[in-house]
Amino acid sequence: MSPESAPAERSVDADLETMIQLMGRIVRNMKSPGAHKEAEEVVGRVRAAGLGPRHVPVLFALVLNGPVPVGVLARHLALSPATVSQLVGELQGGGFVERHPDERDRRRMIVSLDERHRAMVERFAWRRLRPMRMTMEALGPVERAHFLHGWRTLVEMMEQAGVGDPVGEPDAPSGNGSGGQGGPCAR
Repeated sequence: MSPESAPAERSVDADLETMIQLMGRIVRNMKSPGAHKEAEEVVGRVRAAGLGPRHVPVLFALVLNGPVPVGVLARHLALSPATVSQLVGELQGGGFVERHPDERDRRRMIVSLDERHRAMVERFAWRRLRPMRMTMEALGPVERAHFLHGWRTLVEMMEQAGVGDPVGEPDAPSGNGSGGQGGPCAR
């Protein structure tokens, strides 16, 4: 059923339930054991280098954008240059990236994937990015804008609510089954 043909009386709670189901399926697909040899290989090497999941988006950004200065990489990741510089340093120590001076401006450092891991990281990244790319290609420009607006809103609400913060009581719906004013999105 398309969003345009969804009944107007459909409750927020019903949509929330659908969203939770879909998010569960996304997570299961992303984490499915043995589904992708590349994932196991990359995760194993990342862990062996003493690195973690927070380093993977840097590798994805390098696959998508090629060799770039740290500042440009920081903009692509929406992180501070200091944070990205630290992540890049850790990735360099693990042998995943290399830095070299920009030929046009020797003060800037260009970050690129290390050739020893390039093919493995690219296979892993494109396997993970392919469904997202296919989704974006299947949507028209207006639908893509709405889709991204929804994701951006979700992330912002999660950040505001402190999701993942073990301190404090979780918000609960008002109990009227309508996702009314007492619900988690009422703020």
